[in-house]
Amino acid sequence: MNSPGGMLSVPGTRPKGRLITALFWRLMASPKQPLIWIIDSNHWERVNLRAVLIERGCEVEGFVSIFRAVVMLYREIVEKPDAIVLEIKNLVYQSQELDELARIGAPVVLLTGVYESRKLADEHKWAAVLRRPFTIGQVARTVERLVGHGPR
Repeated sequence: MNSPGGMLSVPGTRPKGRLITALFWRLMASPKQPLIWIIDSNHWERVNLRAVLIERGCEVEGFVSIFRAVVMLYREIVEKPDAIVLEIKNLVYQSQELDELARIGAPVVLLTGVYESRKLADEHKWAAVLRRPFTIGQVARTVERLVGHGPR
């Protein structure tokens, strides 16, 4: 027996097309998770923040340098982020890399120490600057505020 849409169906069974359609609309109805980049040379700080952001409903990509993040974007291996968390403590970078990061157009949260890179924090336009001491929760709340995504 033919059903509307040209699919063959057997009386008394549920057509597979309806199940696929229901799954499609369920996926379409779920809100898009914001993509957050974490750029931090410290592996453990990066994975801890990543875990918290994933738990709060974000997609997260981690990078050890600004250069790697920008290259991955230009090679279309990763998508453009909704926000970027940049930890500059112990991070080796060049000013051109900061310019490339700014060209991406995503808000950047700068994480820094109390005394380090005061000039850097003042010279560039950052969406937010968090100076030590801060908690992972404070970083996560700042990112959520920037992307309009609250905890679930």
